[in-house]
Amino acid sequence: MKKNHIIIFILIAVFVLVGAFGISRHENDKKTNASNDKVIKIGVSQMIEHEALDLIYKGIEDELNKYYNNSNKKIVIDYKNAQGDTANCNTIAQKFVNDKSDIIIAIGTPAAQSAVNLTKDIPIIASGIGDPIGAKLVTNLNKPNVNVTGTINLPPIEKQIELMHTLLPNAKKIGLLYCSSEINSLYQIKLAKEKLDSLGLEYIDLTVANANEIQQMMISAADKVDAIFSPTDNIIANSMANVAMIEESEKLPVICADASMTKIGGTVTYSVNYYDMGVLTAKKAIEVLEGIKDIKNIPIETVDSYNFVVNTNMINRLGLTIPSDIYMN
Repeated sequence: MKKNHIIIFILIAVFVLVGAFGISRHENDKKTNASNDKVIKIGVSQMIEHEALDLIYKGIEDELNKYYNNSNKKIVIDYKNAQGDTANCNTIAQKFVNDKSDIIIAIGTPAAQSAVNLTKDIPIIASGIGDPIGAKLVTNLNKPNVNVTGTINLPPIEKQIELMHTLLPNAKKIGLLYCSSEINSLYQIKLAKEKLDSLGLEYIDLTVANANEIQQMMISAADKVDAIFSPTDNIIANSMANVAMIEESEKLPVICADASMTKIGGTVTYSVNYYDMGVLTAKKAIEVLEGIKDIKNIPIETVDSYNFVVNTNMINRLGLTIPSDIYMN
Protein backbone atom coordinates (compact mmCIF):
# COMPACT_ATOMS: atom_id res chain seq x y z
CA MET A 1 0.00 0.00 0.00
CA LYS A 2 2.80 2.34 0.96
CA LYS A 3 4.49 1.48 -2.35
CA ASN A 4 1.37 2.48 -4.27
CA HIS A 5 1.24 5.82 -2.46
CA ILE A 6 4.83 6.53 -3.42
CA ILE A 7 4.15 5.67 -7.08
CA ILE A 8 1.06 7.90 -7.12
CA PHE A 9 3.04 10.77 -5.52
CA ILE A 10 5.80 10.44 -8.11
CA LEU A 11 3.28 10.44 -10.98
CA ILE A 12 1.58 13.54 -9.61
CA ALA A 13 4.94 15.30 -9.27
CA VAL A 14 5.85 14.42 -12.84
CA PHE A 15 2.52 15.77 -14.16
CA VAL A 16 2.97 18.97 -12.17
CA LEU A 17 6.50 19.48 -13.53
CA VAL A 18 5.45 18.74 -17.10
CA GLY A 19 2.53 21.11 -16.79
CA ALA A 20 4.69 23.85 -15.34
CA PHE A 21 7.25 23.38 -18.12
CA GLY A 22 4.50 23.57 -20.71
CA ILE A 23 3.09 26.76 -19.24
CA SER A 24 6.57 28.28 -18.98
CA ARG A 25 7.37 27.34 -22.55
CA HIS A 26 4.04 28.76 -23.73
CA GLU A 27 4.76 32.03 -21.94
CA ASN A 28 8.28 32.17 -23.43
CA ASP A 29 6.85 31.48 -26.89
CA LYS A 30 4.35 34.29 -26.38
CA LYS A 31 7.16 36.64 -25.36
CA THR A 32 9.28 35.58 -28.35
CA ASN A 33 6.38 36.04 -30.75
CA ALA A 34 5.59 39.41 -29.19
CA SER A 35 9.23 40.40 -29.67
CA ASN A 36 9.19 39.20 -33.27
CA ASP A 37 5.91 41.00 -33.92
CA LYS A 38 7.27 44.33 -32.65
CA VAL A 39 7.43 46.88 -35.43
CA ILE A 40 10.66 48.87 -35.52
CA LYS A 41 9.83 52.54 -36.12
CA ILE A 42 12.46 54.36 -38.16
CA GLY A 43 12.06 58.10 -38.64
CA VAL A 44 13.95 59.62 -41.59
CA SER A 45 14.29 63.39 -41.87
CA GLN A 46 15.78 64.85 -45.07
CA MET A 47 16.72 68.52 -45.21
CA ILE A 48 15.88 69.20 -48.85
CA GLU A 49 15.09 67.41 -52.06
CA HIS A 50 17.95 67.13 -54.53
CA GLU A 51 19.79 64.29 -56.20
CA ALA A 52 22.66 63.83 -53.73
CA LEU A 53 20.46 63.59 -50.64
CA ASP A 54 17.87 61.55 -52.56
CA LEU A 55 20.61 59.04 -53.41
CA ILE A 56 21.60 58.84 -49.74
CA TYR A 57 18.00 58.03 -48.85
CA LYS A 58 17.78 55.45 -51.63
CA GLY A 59 20.88 53.70 -50.27
CA ILE A 60 19.44 53.79 -46.75
CA GLU A 61 16.07 52.43 -47.84
CA ASP A 62 17.54 49.65 -49.98
CA GLU A 63 19.97 48.45 -47.29
CA LEU A 64 17.36 48.50 -44.50
CA ASN A 65 14.85 46.58 -46.62
CA LYS A 66 17.52 44.12 -47.73
CA TYR A 67 18.42 43.31 -44.12
CA TYR A 68 14.93 43.20 -42.63
CA ASN A 69 13.34 41.33 -45.54
CA ASN A 70 15.54 38.43 -44.43
CA SER A 71 14.63 38.92 -40.77
CA ASN A 72 11.60 37.99 -38.67
CA LYS A 73 11.35 41.65 -37.60
CA LYS A 74 9.26 44.28 -39.31
CA ILE A 75 10.21 47.89 -39.97
CA VAL A 76 8.21 50.97 -40.81
CA ILE A 77 10.13 53.86 -42.36
CA ASP A 78 8.49 57.25 -41.76
CA TYR A 79 10.17 59.50 -44.35
CA LYS A 80 9.76 63.27 -44.13
CA ASN A 81 11.30 66.03 -46.25
CA ALA A 82 11.79 69.49 -44.72
CA GLN A 83 11.85 71.18 -48.16
CA GLY A 84 14.85 73.28 -47.15
CA ASP A 85 13.11 74.86 -44.14
CA THR A 86 14.89 74.58 -40.77
CA ALA A 87 11.61 75.13 -38.93
CA ASN A 88 10.25 72.05 -40.71
CA CYS A 89 13.30 70.09 -39.51
CA ASN A 90 12.34 70.94 -35.92
CA THR A 91 8.72 69.93 -36.50
CA ILE A 92 9.74 66.62 -38.06
CA ALA A 93 12.19 65.82 -35.27
CA GLN A 94 9.55 66.62 -32.65
CA LYS A 95 7.12 64.26 -34.40
CA PHE A 96 9.64 61.41 -34.29
CA VAL A 97 10.25 62.06 -30.58
CA ASN A 98 6.51 62.14 -29.85
CA ASP A 99 6.04 58.93 -31.85
CA LYS A 100 8.76 57.26 -29.77
CA SER A 101 10.69 56.24 -32.87
CA ASP A 102 13.26 53.52 -32.26
CA ILE A 103 15.84 55.43 -34.27
CA ILE A 104 16.10 58.72 -36.19
CA ILE A 105 18.09 58.97 -39.42
CA ALA A 106 18.83 62.59 -40.31
CA ILE A 107 20.01 63.45 -43.83
CA GLY A 108 21.68 66.86 -43.91
CA THR A 109 23.15 68.97 -41.12
CA PRO A 110 20.04 71.04 -40.16
CA ALA A 111 17.97 67.84 -39.90
CA ALA A 112 20.61 66.29 -37.65
CA GLN A 113 20.92 69.39 -35.47
CA SER A 114 17.16 69.50 -34.92
CA ALA A 115 17.10 65.86 -33.83
CA VAL A 116 20.10 66.28 -31.52
CA ASN A 117 18.53 69.33 -29.88
CA LEU A 118 15.30 67.46 -29.14
CA THR A 119 16.45 64.09 -27.83
CA LYS A 120 19.39 62.63 -25.97
CA ASP A 121 17.76 59.20 -25.68
CA ILE A 122 16.69 58.13 -29.17
CA PRO A 123 19.66 56.97 -31.30
CA ILE A 124 20.42 59.37 -34.17
CA ILE A 125 22.24 58.34 -37.34
CA ALA A 126 23.34 61.46 -39.22
CA SER A 127 24.21 61.29 -42.92
CA GLY A 128 25.55 63.76 -45.43
CA ILE A 129 27.18 65.87 -42.70
CA GLY A 130 30.15 67.97 -43.75
CA ASP A 131 31.49 68.88 -40.30
CA PRO A 132 29.88 66.96 -37.40
CA ILE A 133 32.13 68.64 -34.82
CA GLY A 134 31.55 72.15 -36.19
CA ALA A 135 27.81 71.43 -36.26
CA LYS A 136 28.03 70.52 -32.55
CA LEU A 137 26.69 67.02 -33.13
CA VAL A 138 29.69 65.33 -31.50
CA THR A 139 33.07 66.29 -30.07
CA ASN A 140 34.94 63.19 -31.24
CA LEU A 141 34.53 61.42 -34.59
CA ASN A 142 36.15 58.14 -33.54
CA LYS A 143 34.18 57.76 -30.33
CA PRO A 144 31.13 60.06 -30.30
CA ASN A 145 30.18 59.11 -26.70
CA VAL A 146 26.64 60.45 -27.27
CA ASN A 147 23.49 59.17 -28.97
CA VAL A 148 24.81 60.18 -32.40
CA THR A 149 26.89 58.51 -35.12
CA GLY A 150 26.75 58.47 -38.92
CA THR A 151 28.60 59.37 -42.09
CA ILE A 152 30.52 62.43 -43.24
CA ASN A 153 29.84 64.08 -46.57
CA LEU A 154 33.25 65.54 -47.21
CA PRO A 155 34.13 65.82 -50.90
CA PRO A 156 37.80 65.71 -51.94
CA ILE A 157 38.05 69.51 -51.95
CA GLU A 158 41.80 69.64 -52.62
CA LYS A 159 41.45 67.32 -55.63
CA GLN A 160 38.54 69.40 -56.91
CA ILE A 161 40.53 72.65 -56.72
CA GLU A 162 43.44 70.95 -58.49
CA LEU A 163 41.01 69.74 -61.13
CA MET A 164 39.70 73.28 -61.62
CA HIS A 165 43.26 74.58 -61.92
CA THR A 166 44.05 71.97 -64.58
CA LEU A 167 40.87 72.69 -66.55
CA LEU A 168 41.29 76.48 -66.25
CA PRO A 169 45.04 77.16 -66.02
CA ASN A 170 44.55 80.87 -66.82
CA ALA A 171 41.98 81.45 -64.07
CA LYS A 172 43.66 83.70 -61.50
CA LYS A 173 40.72 84.78 -59.34
CA ILE A 174 38.02 82.41 -58.09
CA GLY A 175 34.57 83.27 -56.77
CA LEU A 176 33.42 81.05 -53.88
CA LEU A 177 29.65 80.71 -54.10
CA TYR A 178 27.85 79.37 -51.02
CA CYS A 179 25.16 80.00 -48.43
CA SER A 180 26.60 81.77 -45.39
CA SER A 181 24.37 79.88 -42.92
CA GLU A 182 25.30 76.34 -43.96
CA ILE A 183 27.95 74.87 -41.65
CA ASN A 184 28.90 72.22 -44.22
CA SER A 185 29.69 74.93 -46.72
CA LEU A 186 31.76 76.99 -44.30
CA TYR A 187 34.03 74.04 -43.57
CA GLN A 188 34.45 73.10 -47.24
CA ILE A 189 35.14 76.71 -48.19
CA LYS A 190 37.83 76.84 -45.50
CA LEU A 191 39.51 73.82 -47.14
CA ALA A 192 39.11 75.37 -50.59
CA LYS A 193 40.75 78.62 -49.47
CA GLU A 194 43.70 76.73 -48.01
CA LYS A 195 44.23 74.92 -51.31
CA LEU A 196 43.82 78.10 -53.37
CA ASP A 197 46.40 79.81 -51.14
CA SER A 198 48.85 76.98 -51.76
CA LEU A 199 48.36 77.43 -55.52
CA GLY A 200 48.84 81.19 -55.30
CA LEU A 201 45.31 81.94 -56.56
CA GLU A 202 43.12 84.83 -55.43
CA TYR A 203 39.52 84.38 -54.33
CA ILE A 204 36.49 86.32 -53.13
CA ASP A 205 33.46 85.15 -51.17
CA LEU A 206 30.14 85.18 -53.01
CA THR A 207 27.86 84.48 -50.08
CA VAL A 208 24.07 84.32 -50.31
CA ALA A 209 21.41 84.02 -47.62
CA ASN A 210 18.85 82.33 -49.85
CA ALA A 211 18.22 81.16 -53.41
CA ASN A 212 16.79 84.52 -54.49
CA GLU A 213 20.21 86.18 -54.16
CA ILE A 214 22.14 83.77 -56.37
CA GLN A 215 21.39 85.30 -59.76
CA GLN A 216 22.37 88.86 -58.83
CA MET A 217 25.46 87.63 -56.97
CA MET A 218 26.74 85.73 -60.00
CA ILE A 219 25.99 88.53 -62.45
CA SER A 220 27.77 91.12 -60.28
CA ALA A 221 30.78 88.78 -59.93
CA ALA A 222 31.06 87.98 -63.64
CA ASP A 223 33.57 90.75 -64.37
CA LYS A 224 35.50 90.20 -61.12
CA VAL A 225 36.34 86.48 -61.21
CA ASP A 226 37.51 83.96 -63.81
CA ALA A 227 35.62 80.97 -62.42
CA ILE A 228 33.34 79.94 -59.58
CA PHE A 229 33.69 77.11 -57.08
CA SER A 230 30.70 75.91 -55.05
CA PRO A 231 30.76 73.34 -52.21
CA THR A 232 28.02 70.78 -51.51
CA ASP A 233 25.67 73.55 -50.48
CA ASN A 234 21.95 72.70 -50.25
CA ILE A 235 20.74 76.15 -51.32
CA ILE A 236 23.07 76.31 -54.33
CA ALA A 237 22.36 72.67 -55.25
CA ASN A 238 18.64 73.33 -55.30
CA SER A 239 19.18 76.32 -57.63
CA MET A 240 21.63 74.80 -60.13
CA ALA A 241 19.31 75.33 -63.10
CA ASN A 242 19.53 79.11 -62.49
CA VAL A 243 23.28 78.86 -61.86
CA ALA A 244 23.70 77.08 -65.20
CA MET A 245 21.73 79.73 -67.04
CA ILE A 246 23.93 82.56 -65.74
CA GLU A 247 27.08 80.49 -66.13
CA GLU A 248 26.34 80.04 -69.83
CA SER A 249 25.22 83.62 -70.51
CA GLU A 250 28.24 85.11 -68.70
CA LYS A 251 30.68 82.41 -69.92
CA LEU A 252 31.70 81.92 -66.31
CA PRO A 253 32.81 78.32 -65.60
CA VAL A 254 31.43 76.74 -62.41
CA ILE A 255 33.11 73.85 -60.62
CA CYS A 256 30.93 72.13 -58.04
CA ALA A 257 31.82 69.73 -55.25
CA ASP A 258 28.90 67.45 -56.06
CA ALA A 259 27.94 65.17 -58.97
CA SER A 260 24.28 66.13 -59.16
CA MET A 261 25.16 69.83 -59.18
CA THR A 262 27.75 69.22 -61.91
CA LYS A 263 25.29 67.30 -64.09
CA ILE A 264 22.82 70.19 -63.99
CA GLY A 265 25.15 73.14 -64.34
CA GLY A 266 28.75 72.46 -63.43
CA THR A 267 31.70 71.49 -65.61
CA VAL A 268 33.79 68.71 -64.00
CA THR A 269 34.25 67.30 -60.51
CA TYR A 270 35.26 64.42 -58.31
CA SER A 271 32.14 63.50 -56.36
CA VAL A 272 31.34 61.35 -53.35
CA ASN A 273 29.29 58.23 -54.14
CA TYR A 274 26.11 59.20 -52.30
CA TYR A 275 24.33 55.88 -52.73
CA ASP A 276 27.26 54.13 -51.01
CA MET A 277 27.02 56.73 -48.24
CA GLY A 278 23.38 55.80 -47.74
CA VAL A 279 24.24 52.10 -47.55
CA LEU A 280 26.92 52.78 -44.93
CA THR A 281 24.45 54.93 -42.98
CA ALA A 282 21.90 52.11 -42.93
CA LYS A 283 24.51 49.60 -41.76
CA LYS A 284 25.25 51.81 -38.77
CA ALA A 285 21.52 52.04 -38.03
CA ILE A 286 21.25 48.23 -38.14
CA GLU A 287 24.19 47.87 -35.75
CA VAL A 288 22.34 50.07 -33.26
CA LEU A 289 18.88 48.54 -33.75
CA GLU A 290 20.19 44.99 -33.43
CA GLY A 291 22.32 45.78 -30.39
CA ILE A 292 25.49 44.77 -32.23
CA LYS A 293 27.32 47.90 -31.08
CA ASP A 294 26.77 50.73 -28.63
CA ILE A 295 26.10 53.91 -30.62
CA LYS A 296 28.48 55.82 -28.34
CA ASN A 297 31.35 53.70 -29.66
CA ILE A 298 30.47 53.69 -33.39
CA PRO A 299 32.83 56.02 -35.33
CA ILE A 300 31.53 58.65 -37.72
CA GLU A 301 33.08 57.71 -41.06
CA THR A 302 33.70 59.07 -44.52
CA VAL A 303 32.98 57.27 -47.78
CA ASP A 304 36.15 56.64 -49.75
CA SER A 305 34.59 55.99 -53.17
CA TYR A 306 34.58 58.93 -55.59
CA ASN A 307 33.26 59.38 -59.12
CA PHE A 308 34.77 61.54 -61.87
CA VAL A 309 31.90 63.51 -63.41
CA VAL A 310 31.90 65.58 -66.61
CA ASN A 311 29.09 67.78 -67.92
CA THR A 312 30.00 67.55 -71.60
CA ASN A 313 27.17 69.86 -72.68
CA MET A 314 28.32 72.69 -70.43
CA ILE A 315 31.98 72.16 -71.36
CA ASN A 316 31.02 72.56 -75.04
CA ARG A 317 28.78 75.57 -74.44
CA LEU A 318 31.58 77.36 -72.62
CA GLY A 319 34.05 76.47 -75.38
CA LEU A 320 36.33 74.59 -72.98
CA THR A 321 38.58 71.64 -73.72
CA ILE A 322 39.32 68.97 -71.13
CA PRO A 323 43.07 68.25 -71.03
CA SER A 324 43.91 64.61 -71.67
CA ASP A 325 45.83 64.32 -68.38
CA ILE A 326 42.57 64.84 -66.47
CA TYR A 327 41.22 61.61 -67.90
CA MET A 328 44.55 59.90 -67.27
CA ASN A 329 44.40 60.88 -63.59
